[in-house]
Amino acid sequence: MPEALAPKTLTLRLPPELYAAAQTLARRRAISLNTFLQESLTLTLRAEEERQRYEDYSSLGQEPEMCEVEYAIPAQAEVMLHADSV
Repeated sequence: MPEALAPKTLTLRLPPELYAAAQTLARRRAISLNTFLQESLTLTLRAEEERQRYEDYSSLGQEPEMCEVEYAIPAQAEVMLHADSV
């Protein structure tokens, strides 16, 4: 496996009560603590990406002159027509 794709090892310090709660929930879900932490981190990262995307899209409407998209319509039509013929 190429080094860039190999899983990375991380040492993580948790307060005992947080460790115990995570371990309990992982057992209840019948998954390893490692899998539980990976899933939790993935969900946190997705939520942050969604929050950032929402902020980015929200800021578009604040400056109407920056929202001009008509120039892209011919390109979008070309892509759509090409996708239908493939």
